[in-house]
Amino acid sequence: MAKKKIKKTASPVKSLKGQEREYQKHLNKLGRAMVKAVREELLPYLKANQSGYTLDGISDQLGVIYRRLNGLFTGVFTLGFAKITASQMVEKVGNANKNRFNRSINRATGIDLGSVIQTEGLEDFIASSINTNVKLISTLPEQYLSQVEVIVNKGVASGARYDTIAREIMGKTGASSKLAKRIGVIARNEVQTINSQLTLRRSSALGIKRGIYRTSEDEKVRTCHRELNGVEYDLVKGAWSKSCKKFIQPGITDINCRCSYSPVIKMENL
Repeated sequence: MAKKKIKKTASPVKSLKGQEREYQKHLNKLGRAMVKAVREELLPYLKANQSGYTLDGISDQLGVIYRRLNGLFTGVFTLGFAKITASQMVEKVGNANKNRFNRSINRATGIDLGSVIQTEGLEDFIASSINTNVKLISTLPEQYLSQVEVIVNKGVASGARYDTIAREIMGKTGASSKLAKRIGVIARNEVQTINSQLTLRRSSALGIKRGIYRTSEDEKVRTCHRELNGVEYDLVKGAWSKSCKKFIQPGITDINCRCSYSPVIKMENL
């Protein structure tokens, strides 16, 4: 009797909200520490000396404060924090993805792939993901403190009021707020990207070549992603977007993409 081909569709491995929140929580600890240091080390000096912004000695003292702040949050301290935080995040995302992927395939096919997933050889990808996140975390102090320094130096040089300078740093649209938003973007994008890349690699390891594009089906979905919802595509190439004129890998191609895919599994039955 000829073999009959059966096509199964597994559920998508969607974004890992719990891991996103946890990663953001850890990054926020660094962010809050930096904001607190600026508030306690820099702003009091500016406020106490606002009448003498044009005096020669103020730039020298500001330089001392900048160096102290940079010494607190760059170098060995931040690198150690970054390595621990990034390693923990990647490990937890990897474990969560493995469990969800296995459960998805098991429900669709009735086959438990736990032992296969354990030995799939993702060491290089895991190491690369950790290194990427170490670099991202390490840039947070450099960018934030540099932005604060630019704001202060411009304000002092132009004779701006202390309130104006403080608002540019601590206000709702100031440097500290931008830092918090960037941390949120990093947490969401990195967890989603790693989760999506792991799913793609695990699909490939099982010989799964096709997927059905899935969006989160809300108002935040990009137009060129929305048009792909429900489309079956080649997992290697990605789904072709006519409006954006490019191939899109859900959760990977575009930053903060929340899309995923349902693995399409071709099976043979006697």
